[in-house]
Amino acid sequence: MTGNNSLKNFIFTFREELSRHAISAYTGLGPDLFNFISSLTPIVNVDLLVYNSKGQFLLSMRDDQHCGRGWHIPGGCIRFKETIDSRIKEVAKKELSLTDFTYDKDPIKVFEIMWGKDQRNLENDDERAHFITLVYKCYVPDTYIINNPYKSEKEAGYLKWFDTLPNNLLSIQNCYREILK
Repeated sequence: MTGNNSLKNFIFTFREELSRHAISAYTGLGPDLFNFISSLTPIVNVDLLVYNSKGQFLLSMRDDQHCGRGWHIPGGCIRFKETIDSRIKEVAKKELSLTDFTYDKDPIKVFEIMWGKDQRNLENDDERAHFITLVYKCYVPDTYIINNPYKSEKEAGYLKWFDTLPNNLLSIQNCYREILK
């Protein structure tokens, strides 16, 4: 019984501390808290396979401590009480400067993606290591132009159309090789 009360007290104190710092699931957890939580539970996210009328797909260069450097499928974690539809639109807007697009309402694939132990050089290699990924096929109009001002192909956020997957696709996204041949 004492352990149960200790846990309740911890949770109450933790919630008070979060509130005091204006941290909430609605406004954002901040990187430290998000990384802590993501080391305890899978993260649900959407990835957007964005196609143009030529059948090419759009990839973004990424470079961070969690995944390393390489091309990746644009995507983002679903926030607390955020709809999938809202997250798809937010990813398209933030990562691709895209507001005029359509997408299939049902995911074309669901991946469970996990990093194994010692695959990254992080203090906590469980941090951001387990994802449930809903993959949505998206379509842009012919008027869409990639917006890469002042960026080189080697910089994070650089966008580029591809006909086939590049060799330097992030290893955590190798599962896409089965659907993007």
